[in-house]
Amino acid sequence: MKRIVVAGASRGIGAAVARHYEDRGCEVIALSRGPAAAGRWVPCDLSRADEIERIAGEIGQAPMDALLFTGGVWEAGAFTDAYRFAASRPAEAVNVLAVNLLAPILLTQAFLPALAAASGRVVLIGSLSGLDHTASSEVANSASKYGLRGAAQALHLTLAPAGVGVTVINPGNVDTEEVREDIASGAFDEQVPIPIADVLASFDFALGLSPASVVSEVNLAQMRG
Repeated sequence: MKRIVVAGASRGIGAAVARHYEDRGCEVIALSRGPAAAGRWVPCDLSRADEIERIAGEIGQAPMDALLFTGGVWEAGAFTDAYRFAASRPAEAVNVLAVNLLAPILLTQAFLPALAAASGRVVLIGSLSGLDHTASSEVANSASKYGLRGAAQALHLTLAPAGVGVTVINPGNVDTEEVREDIASGAFDEQVPIPIADVLASFDFALGLSPASVVSEVNLAQMRG
């Protein structure tokens, strides 16, 4: 049975990922503040380094096949006309960077012995906001997503000798309940979000390769008719 940790498993992409791998017979360990959608829930606050250290001790270093980081936060009013950089509180930027960038780095470091023991894979959810020509105006969120791509590249170089592969997936708007609500409310333009099944297929692809290779980056843009 594969042992998989899913960070951010209470809603959105993370909830779908946790259910997907539990349905496939994997042992899923789900990290989130609120109750997880599937798997064994380990409550934690990913914005705090001491919490990451605590859960690493609680979960232990038994061989881990995959660490999947699906969490993400952003500034108030993000991706709408309500966002104002000048009005964004410093604490907000600190929290966005802590969750979106520092947490996946620290989780990977904390679970490295377990990942190396199984030639495991690390898959990180980024965003099109972290790509050139598709960056958004939300400063802290975009900075965290650009940084995550750089961290993934450095982690790949650092962890390859241990047999641990690292992939970052950068999707546009994904068909989650939150995105559907934003479209219905008019916060987002009318659009066809990326099906969650396509995101799950990207995870399957990244995890399905042999230890001889790794897909470093997957970008999922929406089709526009």
